[in-house]
Amino acid sequence: MTAVEVEQSPPLDPPRRSFSLVRTQRTLQIILGLFWLLDAGLQFQPFMFRSSFTTTYLLNNAQNQPDVIRWIITNVGHFVGPHVAVWNTFFALIQVAIGVGLLFRRTVRPALAVSFFWAFGVWFFGEGLGQIFTGSASALTGAPGSVFLYGLIGLMAWPRTAPTAEDREAEPIVGIASSAAAQGIGGAATPLLVWCGYWSLAAILFLLPDNRTPTSVSSAITGMSAGEPSTYAHFLNNFGGHFGSGGLWTTWLLAIGSLIVGFGPLVLRRATPFLAAGGLLATFFWISGQGLGGIFTGSGTDPNSGPLIVLLALAMAPAVLPDPATWLSPFSTALFRYPVLVLGGVVALVAGLFLSAIYPVAAQESTGTAMAGMTGMSGSATSGSSGQTASTATCTRGNNGSARSGLDVTNTPNMSMGGPGAIMNMNGADASAAAGLNTTKANCHYTGPALPTAFAQELLAQGANGPTDVHMAATGCASEPTFSQQINATQYVQLTSRAVAGYATPSQAVAAGYVPVSPTNYPVVYYVNPTIVAANAAAKRTLDPTSIDGLVYAQTPTGTQELAAAMYVLPTTLTTPPMPYGPLVQWHQRTAVCGPSSATGATAFQITGTVPCAPGTVQHPTPYVTMVWQVPVAGGPLAIQPPDIQTVEASVMASSGS
Repeated sequence: MTAVEVEQSPPLDPPRRSFSLVRTQRTLQIILGLFWLLDAGLQFQPFMFRSSFTTTYLLNNAQNQPDVIRWIITNVGHFVGPHVAVWNTFFALIQVAIGVGLLFRRTVRPALAVSFFWAFGVWFFGEGLGQIFTGSASALTGAPGSVFLYGLIGLMAWPRTAPTAEDREAEPIVGIASSAAAQGIGGAATPLLVWCGYWSLAAILFLLPDNRTPTSVSSAITGMSAGEPSTYAHFLNNFGGHFGSGGLWTTWLLAIGSLIVGFGPLVLRRATPFLAAGGLLATFFWISGQGLGGIFTGSGTDPNSGPLIVLLALAMAPAVLPDPATWLSPFSTALFRYPVLVLGGVVALVAGLFLSAIYPVAAQESTGTAMAGMTGMSGSATSGSSGQTASTATCTRGNNGSARSGLDVTNTPNMSMGGPGAIMNMNGADASAAAGLNTTKANCHYTGPALPTAFAQELLAQGANGPTDVHMAATGCASEPTFSQQINATQYVQLTSRAVAGYATPSQAVAAGYVPVSPTNYPVVYYVNPTIVAANAAAKRTLDPTSIDGLVYAQTPTGTQELAAAMYVLPTTLTTPPMPYGPLVQWHQRTAVCGPSSATGATAFQITGTVPCAPGTVQHPTPYVTMVWQVPVAGGPLAIQPPDIQTVEASVMASSGS
């Protein structure tokens, strides 16, 4: 070879390096350890040491599960319940040990080994297998569960022997193989499978019937507002409201986007754009449908799955970009080496997507008054009619055959009011009682002393609250609440009950600024705080346990005043009643009541009596309200207005400890 020939030979291009925030496996181990320590800190919150922890994070996970899984989770929940404080301390200390172990090189392997077993246990019992088998799981709300991702990322953080120089020369380490995530068990195959598997599962879940309802996206986002700081709760309610009834097309777009993000690194040379897109999409899930993991509510156990997917994307960023002349896609390489496995996986994915997409949404959703119009159904504030009537073909199971407007459901979960033994069973013969859809409930059994005849007659005459006396803001047939709606409604009830615990008597309410807005010589009296009502209207805020508009007190025959309910008043600035918990929270108004003819603003809730109206007053309905009952009315804590006699009877039972 001549000197001239040597000079004409092109120089070898150095490997093109890519920017990455998580460049080494050691960085990945430390960040994962910090996540475990964050979880441990959240586990030490006061909420976790009460019985509500067992109800919320164990027993509720058994809902809608296959029989075997439901039986196992329920029994473990009952086993932990009596000594929840001891068990919770143990749970928190295990997470502390895992987190601290990952911060030191010598203890990384033992810490990861413990984390694999612990992650599976928490995923099974604490997350209900990510709710994948309930039919209502969604990546938007956190499926398949953050702790499951902890275990998968732990595989990538497991220390392995570094490749020798000879290994690098034989097969240059470029692309995903050069990333921090590829240094653990399974090499580059593990992060690629986890990334593609997560987004493929997300696409399948988005197409499930429960997630293809018109209000699925809106409900998932607004449902996370309970217990959040007021500014963030306001953002969630407003942002979720923008999706309106567009949940169907939104979930299809999310499913398609998930597939593109998931398969991009498998088939294209430049994986970084797809990793970045996946990280941004996961961040969107985290801020919206995951409510930042609920870490600011006082009852969140982890930051949810969004930050874990962002961490995975950062850890998968290639340190060295592959040469386009010699690069082979991971998909084509795997297809050449394992054709049966790869083709089988593709067929399984296509079948899963196909079955999810064609499985019909519940029949109730197809009716004209279904949840499809839920966000747009705001009944006339001046009408005394009952509005649209639910189809008698599918909406009479819980109504005992009687006509009643409202969102009817066929089955419902238990709902806890927060205290020991304060779980109200909403199942049974009158299943729709969970949403309080009936006025006279067949399963309402009063066990207290008989009410005086005159006392009872007064209540029956002025507070019947029959089908023509209560107008619903949204009517029709509704599918059962999703798991996310159930768990968030439970938290909403608990936070509301905790917030009004200091108003046991009307005098305490008055001292806090609440004023009576109905006759105080009647056994059931409504109180409203004009300042809070005005502030909520200005902020377009509602269902915020830190800003409760009103209280309802019931007087027993002995003269005792019982706090019967907390009451949220629909702000005049909101034209559409928010429904963050599906049919569990329903807005309604009393129509057969009288008030001053000029009632406006904060005084719009003003009851002077019932029809026929006294001279100087006119019949006009109350604003739309929704209740969180503090006494055991039939239908549970989220029932709509029962007859006043049932409210008083429930208050008698509460005061006597029945």
